[in-house]
Amino acid sequence: MASSPLILAALAKSIVPSAKFKQARSLPSEGRGPVNSALLTDSDGIQYVVRESRNAKGNLELATETQAVRAVKNAGTLPFTIPALVAESTGPNGNTLQVLEFVYGTNVDFNSLRANSQIVNSLGKSIGAIHSLSIDAIRQAGMPEYSASEIRESRLSELDRAASSGRVPATLLQRWELALEDLDLFRFQPTVVHGNLIGSNVLELGEEVSGILGWSNLEIGDPAQDFIGFAAQTDNDLFDAVRFAYLEVRDDVDQNLAQRATLYSELAFASYLVTSISANNEDEAQWAVSHLEGIAEKVEDGSAMPLGIIAFSSALPHFVEPEEVLIETDSHVVIAEVADESVDVSDLRTRPIELPTKSDDQLF
Repeated sequence: MASSPLILAALAKSIVPSAKFKQARSLPSEGRGPVNSALLTDSDGIQYVVRESRNAKGNLELATETQAVRAVKNAGTLPFTIPALVAESTGPNGNTLQVLEFVYGTNVDFNSLRANSQIVNSLGKSIGAIHSLSIDAIRQAGMPEYSASEIRESRLSELDRAASSGRVPATLLQRWELALEDLDLFRFQPTVVHGNLIGSNVLELGEEVSGILGWSNLEIGDPAQDFIGFAAQTDNDLFDAVRFAYLEVRDDVDQNLAQRATLYSELAFASYLVTSISANNEDEAQWAVSHLEGIAEKVEDGSAMPLGIIAFSSALPHFVEPEEVLIETDSHVVIAEVADESVDVSDLRTRPIELPTKSDDQLF
């Protein structure tokens, strides 16, 4: 059962006794799944996020994210803010409670981005900064690490599960199989990746990335993973704009990053379909099928991005006239969520308990 913002405020006060919380509001983008969250404001106007796990899965999520954030802070410098842990405790029921500094900014709506949006340049440079973090520092912190071959095998397993559902268009199954059989497509150098770079995890202020949240999927793996949110957008130039900004801070020679990011974005719908079928959620399964059918239509009419490798010849025989090749690029998806309206809790009254002397406008 989800705890209300008022209960979360009381719990936060128990581990940060000096705080004077005056306002609490829910954070739906934070409070999904096994973790409850609320935004708290103290009498000085400083804001905090309180997070409480609901179960063992939530405990693992919070522990993993805390470990990841510490690893990132030891691995290099980033041009944006990441959440700083203020206090942490374990409740009598074994659930983890955390209070973190609030990272200011509004969610970036990836669906509204255009190639000429000012924020796009900051997004590309932010991803480049993440990918430039020290691999050794992240490895020493015990975060997951996957080679190119392991990632390819994992995606092949996704394909098998999708095919077994019997609901994925044959056009897509063939398209994905051909891509996954191409070993050259998976010749890349693993980097540090955020792993869940979606709109609700990216914050902006003044057309600049101000913060990035949701680090529980941090790993050493395929850099294409952090471009999935741009590889599925309808603006065909968006991916290139993000990548150009990325190359300003990172010397990247991965010519097939866009193809893998597009492949992963398409497979994500197939994986969601399999998950929905397993959960007997037909509405969600049908939603996934409709998106897969839309992608299949684009493949069939030739408007989808090709998933084949882009090859470059380092030398040509002197008698061969170089041939001009037109390379088409494409793009793709994500989500942004907005917090609920504030709840003024200055006059909150609960059953009598002994508390230190407080001012009239202080919550706890």
